[in-house]
Amino acid sequence: RHFLLICFATLRSAMTNTPAGAEFAPPPHHTRIFVLILVGSFCGQLGLSIISPFFPNEAGAKAVSEGVLGWIFSIFELATMLGTPIAMWALVRLGSKPLLVAGNMLGGLGNILLGLCWYVGSGAPFVTCCFALRTLAGFSFAVASTTGQALLPALFGPSLSTAAGTMEGVIGLAMICGPIVGSALFALGGGEDSIGYVLPFLVLGGIELTFGALNFLLLPTLPLPPTSKPSLRSFSWKVVLPCVNCVVNGISLGLIGPTLAPHLSKPPLEYSVTVIGFVFAAACMSYAVCSPIAGAIDDYTNARFAIPMMAFGNFVTGAGYAFAGPVPLQIDGHKLELSASCLWTGACLIGVGVSFGLIPVYKQILKQAVHEDVEERDLATAALFTVSMSAGAFLGPTLGGMLSEALGVQIAYTYCACILVALSLILFICSTLPAIRVRPGPGDCARSPPLLNS
Repeated sequence: RHFLLICFATLRSAMTNTPAGAEFAPPPHHTRIFVLILVGSFCGQLGLSIISPFFPNEAGAKAVSEGVLGWIFSIFELATMLGTPIAMWALVRLGSKPLLVAGNMLGGLGNILLGLCWYVGSGAPFVTCCFALRTLAGFSFAVASTTGQALLPALFGPSLSTAAGTMEGVIGLAMICGPIVGSALFALGGGEDSIGYVLPFLVLGGIELTFGALNFLLLPTLPLPPTSKPSLRSFSWKVVLPCVNCVVNGISLGLIGPTLAPHLSKPPLEYSVTVIGFVFAAACMSYAVCSPIAGAIDDYTNARFAIPMMAFGNFVTGAGYAFAGPVPLQIDGHKLELSASCLWTGACLIGVGVSFGLIPVYKQILKQAVHEDVEERDLATAALFTVSMSAGAFLGPTLGGMLSEALGVQIAYTYCACILVALSLILFICSTLPAIRVRPGPGDCARSPPLLNS
């Protein structure tokens, strides 16, 4: 308990104090705005993670192959990626509050309908409904995510990484609760013999619709968006490095969605849906705990060690996938086989590594923005971060499903581990180059108090 209190005090200090030389005045009610954004992010991520323990096996009962299953998972992120420019256009014209409310409402409606699509026929009808409704859910997440991320610089200024880390911690908490709640509601609904598939989606959809209504009633005045849609090309060439890192970390997060349940339900472990949910929870718990810590470290050091932090995170994530596979190596004439200790260690390492690899990215993208208007820079940064993350999260389930179907889950995890370790080495080398080293950028300049709208 004392450790948690110390961590909370450290994070609170990091979010309420600014670095020397930076002047920043947060807008009124910024705490309430941030809490509501966090709850909306929690609900949105819950819709993505709740399906992990039971959906792969249930989809198999509906004659869905592993390759198509990967596409059903990844179409959510593809819709998020393609929907982000539309969300930017809508944000400029409608403002932040209507989009935050609409994001929750659309997400709730999509989840309820996804539960009811269990009653359509197997094969193509079921797959078509899943694609359509996952696309709707992904677009709603793009709307809510782009709007919420664009508000962070105006709400927290120099403490941006701590705020982003806190948001990712809440998302990690949703990733913890999602598989546990999903497996529990699946069992409560009678499992595969009754409405086990339907109940999780109905409950989550009802929660999202309720929160959308509360958002409409409780959101105070918000910082004004820019008056015109910002360009995603107004960034320094150095933005390529954090964006590539963001894509690869998105792949790391998305890969386990369609692959872990089939991997663990087979020998030698033969885990049940409930236990698989706890394995997901272990990875997400480490991600949720480490994300705010990574953000606080990045803010405390003024992002001077952001690239080495990303390199460290990728290496740890690669080690996690190497354990979870495990990599097909022979030691003393014995081939490595999947064991409970390797699996749980790998799951925790994946969560820790992704937190350190991903959290510094947002501030690094903001530093490379060259837009003249502060609001345009904030919105463009949020959009580019969302697009990069969604691109990786789209490729993760897609490649994971295709590779696991063609070569097996163990080889897919081995490939992922090799790519992550290679990227870690590249990032470490780049951190030593004078042209790449982190210097104060536009995101470090003093901000005037943001304008508010009702």
